[in-house]
Amino acid sequence: MNSMLQMFQEFRDRFDPFRRAVRHLETQENKTFDLIFLHGMSDRFGHLWQDPVFVSWLYRVPPARILVVLCRPPCSEFAVQTLSRAGFTLCRASDLDGGEMFAVYIDAFRIPEIDFFGKTVIKDYGLLYDVFYQYAVGHAGSLPNLIKTSYFEDRRSDLYAKYGIPADKPIAVVHVRESGWLRAAYHNFRNASISNYIEAINFLIAKGFFVVRIGDATMTPADCASPDFLDLALSSSAADGDDACLIAYCSLFIGQNSGPFQLAQIMGKDAIITNEPGTYIGRWVHDEETDPLMLVLFKTNVSRADGHRFSLLDILFRQVRHTAEEYERDGIDLVENTSEEILLTVQEYLARRSGVWDLTPDRPRDEVLNLVWSMRQAANVGYTGLGHPKAGCLVSHVHWRELEADPALIGLLGDPGPIAGT
Repeated sequence: MNSMLQMFQEFRDRFDPFRRAVRHLETQENKTFDLIFLHGMSDRFGHLWQDPVFVSWLYRVPPARILVVLCRPPCSEFAVQTLSRAGFTLCRASDLDGGEMFAVYIDAFRIPEIDFFGKTVIKDYGLLYDVFYQYAVGHAGSLPNLIKTSYFEDRRSDLYAKYGIPADKPIAVVHVRESGWLRAAYHNFRNASISNYIEAINFLIAKGFFVVRIGDATMTPADCASPDFLDLALSSSAADGDDACLIAYCSLFIGQNSGPFQLAQIMGKDAIITNEPGTYIGRWVHDEETDPLMLVLFKTNVSRADGHRFSLLDILFRQVRHTAEEYERDGIDLVENTSEEILLTVQEYLARRSGVWDLTPDRPRDEVLNLVWSMRQAANVGYTGLGHPKAGCLVSHVHWRELEADPALIGLLGDPGPIAGT
């Protein structure tokens, strides 16, 4: 017992400056923090936006009572300002006495959660994936819409004038992931080619959309010369927060499961997720302010050994792979979606959203695809984010062709009353 008391005394003395700094900040802010979130991924676009929202939902603590300590420099000061507007208090670890040392201590010992002088302190290591994706998504309810589109309205008129966006046109935001922003080869399996999106972009423009391509300055130029197309990624006028604002204004987001999608996700935007290699997606924002529709188009998964194409069931129910090395290890080649597949999925989205999507004579196949989607949600195999029952998640009809070749899915076609949708 004496040794335990001694260890506690040493811990208290070592991190007493951090405790006092937090109390001083509470006095300044005239509030009490129930939870301190040591945010170690704030240099990542999507995580900076979404992780505080996840933490608030998971712990049922309102933003006003959460202190977000940024352990790394944030990639967007505009995001920090928006999160502050949502009620969170944010500060850098270096701005709190002992804060950096405390964060390093928690990180070194892989401690996801501790009770620190009556306050819950959590570190995002192991929490947001091993806990949130495995536990929270599979339970009733969905994320609150804490990052509201109204927070971005004060910049709308200026940005529309700056980029020549007609006020009467709906906006579609396109993000085609490349490796320039996050220079890490282990995530290259999520990449795609902008050239395969030009046909769909031109189709959206013909249907009255203004299309914005977002990303970073290292991206491949997009071959589209329409006045209703803005390549914000390569624009010399682009400023911090412009991409986030345009996502907030958009009617449709198209892209891969990457940081910009996560922002669109927590704002409840309609989305088309293309080139999805597996089942790493979640869809959780669905409250009184949002009624989102999402279509997912999977990459073609091929066995390197014999050229066998993996079925939809194989993709949905297998263990999630997180790195390029895991696909290489398992001998799986990922084939990028074609221009035709992306265009067909965009056409399907517009038809579904406008209420003119005619399933006849393919209604059974549509129902089976989304029954499988629901099964994936209920199976609790690996991650369980797909097909959240509160959201309009649908598999692109491009995958209908698989129903004619997969014996397991053919069997489902005989079901007298499959459940449509999720």
